[in-house]
Amino acid sequence: MKINSVFNILILVLLGNVFTSNAQQSYTITDFDGLIGEQSTQTRSQQNFDSQEVDNLKNLVFELNPLIVVQENEHVKMGEGAPKLVIVPSNYLSKLSSLKTELQSVNLILIKHSTTNSAATLDLSSIKSGSLKYVLIECDFECSVSNIQGMLKNTSNVKVLYRTTKEQ
Repeated sequence: MKINSVFNILILVLLGNVFTSNAQQSYTITDFDGLIGEQSTQTRSQQNFDSQEVDNLKNLVFELNPLIVVQENEHVKMGEGAPKLVIVPSNYLSKLSSLKTELQSVNLILIKHSTTNSAATLDLSSIKSGSLKYVLIECDFECSVSNIQGMLKNTSNVKVLYRTTKEQ
């Protein structure tokens, strides 16, 4: 009888750990440059991106779109129409909570993460947008999936991408 009880408790603990780790890691992190590269068909299918979605991402990042740029104590909207993109330094990520109405049409948030930024973790809980699909983290240092995973918190249902940029 005691063996069955211990066995049942062990099974419950193991199942609890599996569900907890799955809930915390329910997102994937994708190398943006690898995704948009010419030879990236395998990466795209592994990460559930189709070619139309990749084209949309390229358009959001590289083309002129209405956008919001967040700085210290202010934000500036650029372009006509509803913003599709927000650019924010990682240490001002919490400022997005004051942009609730402006964020409703945003599809991509580009977070500029620097070694000089004091933010050790990137908490996305302040982002409330029904249309948000992507978060792109641009690091000015060599970043990888594992250190992005260590930084992120509260990713909800967005696709997370990263890239390394060397400012010159």
